[in-house]
Amino acid sequence: MPKIQLLIPEVRPYFEAFLASLDKQGLNYSIVETLRTLAVQEAYYAQGRKPLAEINDLRKKAGLYPLGEAEGKKIVTKTMDSAHLLGRAADIVPVVNGKIPWTIAGENAGIWLAFGRLGKEAGLEWGGDWTPLGAYGIGWDAPHYQKMSA
Repeated sequence: MPKIQLLIPEVRPYFEAFLASLDKQGLNYSIVETLRTLAVQEAYYAQGRKPLAEINDLRKKAGLYPLGEAEGKKIVTKTMDSAHLLGRAADIVPVVNGKIPWTIAGENAGIWLAFGRLGKEAGLEWGGDWTPLGAYGIGWDAPHYQKMSA
C-alpha cells in the first residue's frame, strides 16, 4: 500500500491530520495511491482516449495490470499534470464491510461526504468538490485529496 511518507514533507502533516481524524471517527480507509510515476500517469490518461491495446501496452510498461474493454473506455484522469506526480496528492477511500464502495450510491454517499469533510477540515482540497457533481453532490474524483501549497 502506498504510504503517506512518499508525499513531499511539506504536505505530509495535512494528510496525517486527515488520517488521524478518520481514525478518531472510527472510519476504515485505504490509501490507494500517493506518489505516481509519469509512466503510470500516461497509462491512466490513455484510458478512455486510446485503443485498448495501446492502453494495456502503457499499463504493462508502468507495471499495472491489463484492463478489459469496459474499463479501458472509462476516463480516470483529466490531466497529465497531476498533483500525484509532485508528491502532493493521495487517493484515500472508505472501506465498508471490507470493501471499497467505488460506485457512489445512496447507501454510501454519506461516508464519502464524511471523508470529504474531514479531508477539507485537515486543510486538503477534495476531488469530490470538482464539477461535474453527481446525484449526491459529490464530484468526479471523490478518492482524491491534494495540497498544492503549504
